[in-house]
Amino acid sequence: MVPYAYKAADAVTPFMRDLATNKESIPSLFYFNNGAWRTGGANSRAGHAAEIGAANGITNARGLAGIYAPLANDGLMRGGGKLVDGKTLARMGEVSMATHDDATLRIPTRFALGFMKSMDNRKRSMAAKLWGEDCDSVIMSSAAFGHVGAGGSLGFADPAAGLSFGYTMNRMGPGLLMNGRGQPLVDAAYLSLGYKNKDGGVWVK
Repeated sequence: MVPYAYKAADAVTPFMRDLATNKESIPSLFYFNNGAWRTGGANSRAGHAAEIGAANGITNARGLAGIYAPLANDGLMRGGGKLVDGKTLARMGEVSMATHDDATLRIPTRFALGFMKSMDNRKRSMAAKLWGEDCDSVIMSSAAFGHVGAGGSLGFADPAAGLSFGYTMNRMGPGLLMNGRGQPLVDAAYLSLGYKNKDGGVWVK
């Protein structure tokens, strides 16, 4: 992984300010409490073998989309059988928590049961003003659920559209959620399925 090179002047978002000025903050504890993994270990064999929750999922875009494929197709596995039943699948996509200032990410967030939902921070995020409107947002349909990765990767399922999606990269981009490389790919996927716009913060037909 090639980290995004932030400049000192970029430390104006709430998340970056916490990292720079408050070592006891939740963002700082989360970001820096990782041994040597973040400073080069992420690209090492030991870093790949480590189990670091919410940090070192390693795959390519096809594999990431494949993880979500059963969730986009009524829980059905490619080789037969069900990963989850319809009741569980319905619960997986429902918003269970939303906040205007996430204690870790320091932006407004919306989560289902372990999955991110569409989050439209285009008009309210400092990162969106610095690096483009796609930073600190992830805009899918209201039925979709998934998760972003550091630097702008994303995997999600959209059961209403029958869509599973994966985007990965090795050169990380700015912001905490999507950025100007990944979100346009999501947008193109929805447009190709006949969705019309994302003006309200979710893709709609």
